[in-house]
Amino acid sequence: MGFNTALSGIKASADYLSVTGNNIANADTTGFKKSRIEFDDLYNTSVLGAGSGNSIGSGVSVSKVSQEFSPGNLSYTDNNLDLSIDGTGFFILDAGVAQSYTRAGNFKLDEDGFLVTNTGSNVQGFNAADGVVGGNLENLRIPTDRIAPEATTSMELKLNLNSESKDVPPFIKADFDPTNPDSYNYTQTQGVVGADGETRVVTYYYAKSELPNTYKVHATVDGNMTDDTGVPFLGETYATFNSTEGGVDYNGDGILERPNQLLYMGSREPGPTDIAALTQTPLTVAGTLAGVAITSTLAAADVRDDSSVAREVFDPLNPDSYTYGNTRSVYDSLGGAHTVGYYFIKQGENNTYEMRVTMDGEESYTDPLTGNDTRFLKENTNVTFDAAGNLMGTNRGLPPFDIAEPVALEIAGLDPSNRGRVTPIDLFGSTQFAIDNTDNFEQDGFSAGELQGVSFDDDGFLTATYTNQQTATLGQIGLATFDSTDGLLPSGHTAWLASKGSGPADVGRPNSGTLGRIQGGALEESNVDLTAELVALIEAQRNYQANSKTLETENTVTQTIINLR
Repeated sequence: MGFNTALSGIKASADYLSVTGNNIANADTTGFKKSRIEFDDLYNTSVLGAGSGNSIGSGVSVSKVSQEFSPGNLSYTDNNLDLSIDGTGFFILDAGVAQSYTRAGNFKLDEDGFLVTNTGSNVQGFNAADGVVGGNLENLRIPTDRIAPEATTSMELKLNLNSESKDVPPFIKADFDPTNPDSYNYTQTQGVVGADGETRVVTYYYAKSELPNTYKVHATVDGNMTDDTGVPFLGETYATFNSTEGGVDYNGDGILERPNQLLYMGSREPGPTDIAALTQTPLTVAGTLAGVAITSTLAAADVRDDSSVAREVFDPLNPDSYTYGNTRSVYDSLGGAHTVGYYFIKQGENNTYEMRVTMDGEESYTDPLTGNDTRFLKENTNVTFDAAGNLMGTNRGLPPFDIAEPVALEIAGLDPSNRGRVTPIDLFGSTQFAIDNTDNFEQDGFSAGELQGVSFDDDGFLTATYTNQQTATLGQIGLATFDSTDGLLPSGHTAWLASKGSGPADVGRPNSGTLGRIQGGALEESNVDLTAELVALIEAQRNYQANSKTLETENTVTQTIINLR
């Protein structure tokens, strides 16, 4: 029996060495879980199964080689397809015969775009269709096809227009004073002969009012604002001019009013009906100066226009012709990129801005159906804000030239391949606060794109990035857990098979329930502790030598008996 006891000890020690050596050999194997050998002692028993109280053991046996599934350290890499599990779970592999499970996430792409291991087993998960992740577990695939372009069909523009911006010319708040040039914008003089036959100089002063293109007119005679009785030579008078661009028929006679043409002159602020009628009351100066009666009339045709101080004709290349503007990219049906420009021009002091839109530097296009020159954004489109700086809405028509009517903000002809398409633009959330002009622009179009790269997030979602700056969700990796990981059967290549002892796999999605989260660009290292394994080598060697000594001693004793005479 001594020989058998020693032999069992030698064999157990050899197995201990083998297990330890295997751990050491796989110290750098990704996802490897170290093994632990477990021993049982041996005793002879009677037929009834009860051993004697004086029984001598018969040696040792290896009862089990178990694996320890404690996590290994994470090693970060530059490969987005390298994955690790921070927490509980196993990656699910399809090797063609049965599913296996691994913690090693050093995955690759095969020639068909499937995510595979180094041995060719497919990694399983939930593929997506049109960005929607499915619910069936299948081989995870990364489509390498280019994505088709999408035309811009909607735009969102959230901007702030600085409330301290000024109309051009700016409203003059100061009281009129002919000796103060800051109280008026420009002047006009006229000679008039008084009742005494002497010539007097009448000067007309034009000071910008709160309304767009409208001026309050004052007059002096030889520098005097009032006559002998203290009454102003010219009563309250307003003059409204056409814009520098012109191009509008206000009175409906079929003739476009000229740029900077006088549209209205009268004793009160104008309204749309006044402009439509082209009401123009001549400027009349009357009174006595030093006892001499002075009377003068300036016909509307002789009134000096505001071209010397008016805003320049709108030009997207000239920042002086608008209050704020910016350009962004939009896309047509073929994925061609175009530059859309949006510009805002302050109109008077009533928190109103005219909005202008250009496409590739042009404000209009030729309508293929009518042949007419058509603006991308219809004329006289305005954006208004309330006194608190919040967006009130968009209108067509600018008082006092027109009656403002609410409209939906839409851009026509933005897609050169489909001029009939109308593209809405939403200004929701825009403001007019006393801070710098800023804007945030978003649109839903993009050009065609090639696959540039893929990555996984914490929830295991597989996201593709394309050369056109678009992203798409291609799927989600699957994970599995077991009732008893100790019951898993090693199948080689750092993988395990389910068994009766482990129970069936519970399949789920990362970062849900008890499943861990995914760490992309990282691998889980072996959980082998080399220091502990080297100590185990010493123990195994010691045990082997000791059992060998037992065998040697047993042999010596046996020889002694044989040599008896």
